Amino acid sequence: MFNNKKLISFFIFILLVNFNVAANSRLESLQLTQILKDDYNGVDGLGNPRSVKILMDNSKVFVSSGDDNAFAIFNVDNNFNLAFSQIFKNSSTNINGLEGASGVAYLEQGDQVVVTGFYDGALTQFSKNKNSYRFNKTISDGLHYERVFKSDVSVGKLDTLGLLGAWDVIKTHNEKQLLVASYMSNAVAIFDITSDGRILFNRAIKDARPLENSLGKPVSLALSSLNDELYVLGFDNHQLTIFDRKDGGELLVKQVIKNGVAGVEQFVNPQKIVVSPEGKYLYVACSGSNAIVVFQKKETGQYAFVQAVNNSDVGGSGLEGASSLAILADGSKIYAAGEAGHGLYLFSAGVDGRLSFKSKLLSVHDNELMKISSITLTSDNQHLLVATGKGNSLFIFKIKKL
Repeated sequence: MFNNKKLISFFIFILLVNFNVAANSRLESLQLTQILKDDYNGVDGLGNPRSVKILMDNSKVFVSSGDDNAFAIFNVDNNFNLAFSQIFKNSSTNINGLEGASGVAYLEQGDQVVVTGFYDGALTQFSKNKNSYRFNKTISDGLHYERVFKSDVSVGKLDTLGLLGAWDVIKTHNEKQLLVASYMSNAVAIFDITSDGRILFNRAIKDARPLENSLGKPVSLALSSLNDELYVLGFDNHQLTIFDRKDGGELLVKQVIKNGVAGVEQFVNPQKIVVSPEGKYLYVACSGSNAIVVFQKKETGQYAFVQAVNNSDVGGSGLEGASSLAILADGSKIYAAGEAGHGLYLFSAGVDGRLSFKSKLLSVHDNELMKISSITLTSDNQHLLVATGKGNSLFIFKIKKL
C-alpha cells in the first residue's frame, strides 16, 4: 500500500476474491457532483488517500496520502466544488513525519491540522498562515523505518512517545487533548493542547490492565459524545477496549470485548469504529471477517453483542476487507465499504441499533467504486466524500432528500 512497503494485512487485505456482481443498483439519495483524481487537472496528494477531514463551515477539505507521503488541502466553494490548493510532502525541504500519512485531525483553536505518519512514527503539525497553511513541527522519536519495522531487536525504551506506527488521531470535543492509535507501539499516545495551541506529550497508554495486558495493536479510536468514554480497536487481538474518561483526561479500563467471548461473533481484525449520537450503540467494521459488528450499551454500562452484518446480507459480496464507516448525525443511517471490496453500502439503523441493508452503489459515470479507503460526511450531512485507496481518487456526492 504505502510505497510498496508490505506490512500488515489491514493495509493490503490479501484475500483474493472473485466478484460476480449483479446489475448495478444505485443509492437513490446520492448525486455525484465531482471526481478528483491524483495527477489529473493539477490535483496532487490523492495517491492512496487514507483520511479526509472537512471543516464545519465546508470551506476546506484536508486529505492524507499514504503513497504520496503527503498532506493535501482543497478549497471548497459555495456549491461544494473542491479545488486543489496546497500540498506538503516528505520530499519537500525541511518537511518530515509524513511517510505513510494516515490520520488527520483539525483543531479550531489556532486553525491547525495534525497528521499521523505511520512509517515515520510521527505527529506532524500545520498551522494557518494568512490565506494558506504552513508546516509547523513534527513530533517523533526519530526512529528509522528499518529500525521499527524490520529489526528483530525491540526498540524498548527508545519508544518514548508511543507513536510508532501512528495510524488514527482524534481530538476531544473541547480540544484539550489529542489521542493517537499507534499500531507498532501498541499504544494510545495522549497529547495535551495548550491555550496557545502548543501540542505537548502527556503519556502513552500501553495496556488494558487489570482486564488485559495489551491493547491488541490499536488502529482506530472514537470518543462518546460527552467525552466520557474512549473506544480503542485492537486489530491483531480482535479486541475493543473501553475506557471511562474523566473531565481531566484520566482513563480507567471499563470493559474489554474480544471475538469469541460472551457471544461476540465475526469480530475479526476490527479496523474502524463509529458511535451513535447518544453513545448507546457502537458500529465496528471488521476487515478480517468482512463484517460490521454492532454492540449495545446496557443499563449496567457494559456493551453487549447485538448483530453482525456481512456479505450474505448485501448480495453475497462487496464488503471484503470492511474498513470504512460513516454515520449520519442522527444515527439513522450508516455508510460502509470494504477496502478489498466493491461498492458503497447504505444501512438504516433501527431504534434497537440493528442494521438493515438498504442499497448499494457499485459505479458512477463508468467509474467503479473499488477499494474504498475512507467515507466522510460533512457536519451538515449534505455531502459525502468517498476516497478510493488504490484508485487514487476522491468522489464527492450530494445527499439528496428523498
